[in-house]
This record gives sequence, C-alpha cells and structure tokens, in this order.
Amino acid sequence: MTGFTLASSGDGLAAGAVPLLAVTINPHPLAVSSVVAADNLPWLLLALPAGAFADRFERGPLMAVANALRALAIFAGALLILNHRMNLALLILVVIINAGARAIYYSSLQAIVPDLVTGDRLEYANGILAGTEAGTEHLAGPVVGAWLFAMTEAIPFFLDSIAMVLSAFPFYRFRSRAPQSQASSTSAWEGARLLFADRRLRILLLMVASLAGLQGMETGILVLLATTQWGVREGAYGIFLASGAAGNLLGSLWANRLVRRFGSARALIGCALASGAAYLIMAVAPGWQVAGPAFFLVGLAVGAGSVIANSLRQRLTPASLMGRVGGAWRGLVWGAAPVGALAAGSLAAIWGLRLPLVLAGVLQCAVAVLLARPLLATLRNGGP
Repeated sequence: MTGFTLASSGDGLAAGAVPLLAVTINPHPLAVSSVVAADNLPWLLLALPAGAFADRFERGPLMAVANALRALAIFAGALLILNHRMNLALLILVVIINAGARAIYYSSLQAIVPDLVTGDRLEYANGILAGTEAGTEHLAGPVVGAWLFAMTEAIPFFLDSIAMVLSAFPFYRFRSRAPQSQASSTSAWEGARLLFADRRLRILLLMVASLAGLQGMETGILVLLATTQWGVREGAYGIFLASGAAGNLLGSLWANRLVRRFGSARALIGCALASGAAYLIMAVAPGWQVAGPAFFLVGLAVGAGSVIANSLRQRLTPASLMGRVGGAWRGLVWGAAPVGALAAGSLAAIWGLRLPLVLAGVLQCAVAVLLARPLLATLRNGGP
C-alpha cells in the first residue's frame, strides 16, 4: 500500500495543477479539453500491450519501472515550467507520456488484486484501493496541488516527480506473477476476444464505456465551468475537486454494502442514474453552492459504480487472462473518456459551457434505462 499511496498522492498533485496550467497557457475550451483528453488517450493505444505485460512479467518490478519513467517525464515538465518554456503542445506531450506509463502501472496493479484475495472479498479489497485513491489522488492531492500552483506553478510538478520515484522502491521488491495456463495464448488480443465473446462482460463493458465517455464530457470542461461559471477561484479549485473526491471515497467504501443489499446489477444501474441526475443539476447550477454538492453526488456514484464494475469484471475473468482482459477493458472504458472530453470542448466552444453537461446527464440516464434489463438478465442467468 505504501507505493500505491505515494503514486496516487503524486497523481493528485497533478490533478489539481494540470487543468489550471492548461487554462493559464490557453483558456480556449477545446485547448483545455485536449489536455484532459490526452490524459486518457494512451489507453486507446497501450491498453492491450499493457495487459499482456501484466500477464507476462512480474508485476511489482514492472510497476516500479513504469513509475520511474513517469517521474522522469513529470520532472522534465517541471523544468520547462520553471524556465517559462512550457506551451500547449509540450504540456500535452508530458501528459501523454505520463499517462502511457500509468497505463502499464495500473494494468499490473489491477491484475494483482484477484491474486491476493478470494472472490467474495473483491468488492472489499477494491473498495479499500479505490478509497485510498480517492483520499489521495482525488481529495487531498488536488487541494494541495492547486494551492501550490497558485503560489508557484512548478512546485506541484516537482513534488509529483519525487512521489513517483519514491513509489517505485516498494513496488520493485514486490513479487507476484499471474498463473499462466499452458493452453492459453500469450496474444494481447485474447483479452479483447473474451470481453466480446462473454455476453455478461460484453453488456457490462457497453454500459461502463458509455458512462465513461459521458463522464469525459463533464471532466473535459470542468475547470472552465468552475472558474468562470460557478465562482471558484484558482487557488480554491482543488477544494472544489475535493467535494467530488469525498463522494468518491464514500462511494468506494459503500460499494460492498450496496452489492450485498441490492445485488451488483441493480447497484450499478442506480449509480448510473444518480450521476446522470447530478450532471443535470450541475448544468443549471448558478454557483459552487449548488454545483459542489452535485459534484459530490457524481463522485459518490462513480466511486461505488467503479468498484462494482471492476469487481464483476475480475470475478468473470479467468486468472490466466486477468491482465489482458483488464487491459482491454480499460482501453475501451478509459479510452472513451477523451472522446467525450474533446466532444465537450467542441460543443462548449460553439454553444456554451453548460450544454455538454445537459447532454451528458440526459444520455447517461438513457443508457442506464436501456441497458438495465439486459444487464439484469445476463447476470441473473450466468453470473453474480
């Protein structure tokens, strides 16, 4: 947990500072959303090989190397900022390199979990990890990152690089190799094939990828909405992000309880509807007093829904394919987010900042309703 906490803390500093840096460099909605999209874009390109690496190599050293590479890229970015040489293209490049290495790191991290706990403890274990991530990467980190950015722009990036280096040491000593079936192909495409061959995984993927793309519409312009529409000052942007992180933390810890009470499918559908309604509230919010609580509700629903969906996917995946299925899953799910972010930037540039949130809310509720019956049916007939 030490390495994971350090890495998540570093990511949190960047989460508070990178959007503000993007606005400082170029406040145009499409420029800002392009930086947000760049943070998820590598999943479209690297998800399959990252999953294959997680099944083929020892995961601890692989995570250590990935985070060391991230530290180098972030440190280079900090030097560019310090010397007043950072521009939009270089910022996107640094974000892409960091996100690409993070794809390798995160694929290995997720593949380790089923090796360490039994199937009936997946929601609990994933909830602890997601809760830790919410408390560091989404709650404390952005508050500190935005505050430090308001003081001196380069400081949060230097601290992020230090956190990444320190996280590599405990990961390097961790040894865990996923069991490989002799009959199983080592092809990176095996994970994608299973995702589309298994009806349960296919429907689950369709729902979660749709929701991720719509969430990307929110995150793509969030910093502009907060600072120009809801009266959030630059130094307080991290505090606004913390409202969503607090909900994410609570939702992550509640996920196990929700599944035990309502079942995985019903709980996931409820989370989708709740976050869709919250987007609509944010779309009409006059200020942070309304937008903040609605963003808390988004975090609550996303936190619980992510734990539930990841646990279902892990439970339905053979151990020998855990890394590759997880990589293909994240490639399609997290790869949908930059599409949503770029769409939001384009729409906001023409019709205003609030329209993307209206569309995200309406479409998310529609997806939840349309996929509710097939999701309930498939899980009832052949899964948890």
